[in-house]
Amino acid sequence: MKTAIRNGRVAQGESLHDVDVLVEDGKIARVGDVGPADNEIDASGCYVLPGFLDFHTHVDDHIGRFYLADSYETGTREAILNGITTLCTFVTQAPGQTLRQAMGVARAKAVGRSHADVLWHLTPTTFEPSDQRSLELLVEAGYRTLKFYTTYRPAGLYTSYEWLGELFQRFGPAGAVFMVHCEDDGIIAGVDGAALDLTRGTAHTRLRPEEAEVTAIRKVVALALEKKAALHVVHVSTVEGARLIVEGRKTGDITCETCPQYLILDDSWLARQDGHHWLCSPPLRGDRDTFRGLAREGAFDLMATDHCAFRPEDKDAWNGQDVRQVPNGLPGLGALPHVTWKIWEDDPDRAALGLATHLSALPARRAGLGDRKGAIRPGLDADLVVLDAQGPQRPLRSTGVPTFEPFPGFTTHLQFRTVLLRGVPRVQDGRLLEPDRPTGVPLQPDPETLPST
Repeated sequence: MKTAIRNGRVAQGESLHDVDVLVEDGKIARVGDVGPADNEIDASGCYVLPGFLDFHTHVDDHIGRFYLADSYETGTREAILNGITTLCTFVTQAPGQTLRQAMGVARAKAVGRSHADVLWHLTPTTFEPSDQRSLELLVEAGYRTLKFYTTYRPAGLYTSYEWLGELFQRFGPAGAVFMVHCEDDGIIAGVDGAALDLTRGTAHTRLRPEEAEVTAIRKVVALALEKKAALHVVHVSTVEGARLIVEGRKTGDITCETCPQYLILDDSWLARQDGHHWLCSPPLRGDRDTFRGLAREGAFDLMATDHCAFRPEDKDAWNGQDVRQVPNGLPGLGALPHVTWKIWEDDPDRAALGLATHLSALPARRAGLGDRKGAIRPGLDADLVVLDAQGPQRPLRSTGVPTFEPFPGFTTHLQFRTVLLRGVPRVQDGRLLEPDRPTGVPLQPDPETLPST
């Protein structure tokens, strides 16, 4: 069965072309003059883009004492409705559990319930010799992105700079990409919470100051350059931190992301009476005009959401006296392409290419999927988005489950006319075609099929 997408402006590399795309057997078969087909999709007036990847999400898991609002089903549903055909999410090794066991639990939740394809990043928390050997096997098998934190010591997630350097040296040559949450634990621990008005959301920016992020980025970038490790800094929120990464990128394999909330929200949202609804880590900051300017200039390799949706009752489950009791995280899946578009919205062609680069090509490459996804060329999965940039104006919606919307009053004109997953239309005119038949698949092997240690 052949499907032709005709009359659209197709993103290829750094330019747009008025060509057609032929899809066959789930793959892109041809781009250009594609000839006759069994089915046709008219993309007149639209951009044809590679399916998007959200490189950083949290779904169907515990964060502290709270369970997240989005399951694999609801999270991937919102994702594919907004052109995100691959969801990248996390598996964290819990106490008394091996990393393989944790991966098995996550996989069981996702299989048969995901509307988008799924890739997992791994967060190991124990490093006995057997753990390290198992981790090497997982990296070799395609679990190549590993997540570490330079903070969250009480949660058992903290990794010292010294140990991070050892991990860079041990697993870097095996092909690992190190995703690091950069906030300096010593600086955060040194903040005197008793001196702050903890009844206000604005205290959060004082508890997790910009200095903590900048210091950690400086140290981690230096380590990565020294050890020649592949580093990806997650959810950058500071101007100085972004500039440090731009400088480090000149001489090392260093990338970074930022998130929708850091592009269009500032710390004034935390000053509201309900400001605790906007708590996330790192916190919302000031000076967003400069930050958006850096994004426009290409300081951030990719845009990702750090989607971490909590139920309204969980965000409000505190005594009103200490904001440190509030779970940190915001939804964002449904906002990702719309906010990214706003970076270049004065130039629609540039905005379309921005989506193709920062939501497709670069995250696919960083995830190790560049030979399968992230571009429109023959042989790759036919994950495709037919995007109308002049649809009817509507409010941004970050997720479809009950949660506090972090972007109230923000609107978009983007309309997803058609979204294909591996060649099959899954979304038509903003509607999920078969909501009861999820067809997303895991992109990494079942850990149960891997050799034992």
